[in-house]
Amino acid sequence: MSSNPAEITACLCQKQGIATLSADMSAKTQALAAARQRVADLDAQLQQAREHIDVNDASSEERYKALLAQRDQAYQVSIGPIVGEADQATSRYNAHVNQYNTQCANHEFNADMMAQLQAHLSCPPLD
Repeated sequence: MSSNPAEITACLCQKQGIATLSADMSAKTQALAAARQRVADLDAQLQQAREHIDVNDASSEERYKALLAQRDQAYQVSIGPIVGEADQATSRYNAHVNQYNTQCANHEFNADMMAQLQAHLSCPPLD
């Protein structure tokens, strides 16, 4: 059982960092999922509009073209930087979890020392 304050602090900070990175990863993957859902919703709207378009009515065609432009724009968003941001957030989270598992998981620490250090924990920014 370790009572080394530096080792305990490092593990507490890694655990805190994992929570922060998990929230970031979740937000970015949810944003990506929302972008992809937007495309799917617009695809469904286009399918329905295609069935009811009146080729003899210019305004009907313009509404369809406007919807198609919205879908194209949504698609560009769904394949843009949002994908890389979600991938990077996931990779960063996984790397920190792996580091925590290697350095801290299955290690026993003095509970009193952990509580004392946790109360005044000051961690460096995540790299």
